[in-house]
Amino acid sequence: MSTLFDRQYTCPVCKNPFTSKQVKTSAIRAKERKKDFHTIFSSDNPTFYGVICCPACGYAKFEGDFKQEISAKTAQTVKDAITRNWKPQDFTGERDLMAAITVHLIALVNYKVLGEKQAIIGKLLLRLAWFYEELDSVEDNKKYVQLALDAFIRSYESEKQEDEEEKELEIIYLIGELNRQLGNFKEAIRWFEMVVRHEFAFKNRLIKNYAKEQWALSAEQYNLMKTGS
Repeated sequence: MSTLFDRQYTCPVCKNPFTSKQVKTSAIRAKERKKDFHTIFSSDNPTFYGVICCPACGYAKFEGDFKQEISAKTAQTVKDAITRNWKPQDFTGERDLMAAITVHLIALVNYKVLGEKQAIIGKLLLRLAWFYEELDSVEDNKKYVQLALDAFIRSYESEKQEDEEEKELEIIYLIGELNRQLGNFKEAIRWFEMVVRHEFAFKNRLIKNYAKEQWALSAEQYNLMKTGS
């Protein structure tokens, strides 16, 4: 029995109706959750299907954003910047890892063209880092970890988070963890400390506990680096 099903969508740019596969909630089986929120699944990976892409015009966004109505000006921007150069591609069926990477890259272009918030761009870049990690592509993984880190830092410095303190806490935490992954241990320690000491850390015990664990790990890695062990 298939773990996928067809969900109906209508493209807000070109009004094209289509269906796109999603993973049944009852079929999702998580095997491991890493400290950057990268979840490994023993079932079909729902993260592969997080972006919806219109096969007719190339408009692609996270599902929640795709469903939102857009202005005529926004639609025209997509048509001018995306659709004009779009070569028909269909990501509405079953997706493998390479298809997931491609559709997320298309969404990245859409978000950038429309000048969307750095927080959402960082989320896309982080997912691409996860996908390349699953491909065992060390160089590409590192590239997208760095790009995600840069986006989250820009978001922290210049954007007000819609979900207020809890969203900010998550971004601060991810800045710490991505710094740690890149070997910037001293910087990682600084950001993890910010999470633990944040006045609203009590609102998200998971993030606070993760920050404590990764703070200790970063300190250990930093000491090892200093001693050359």
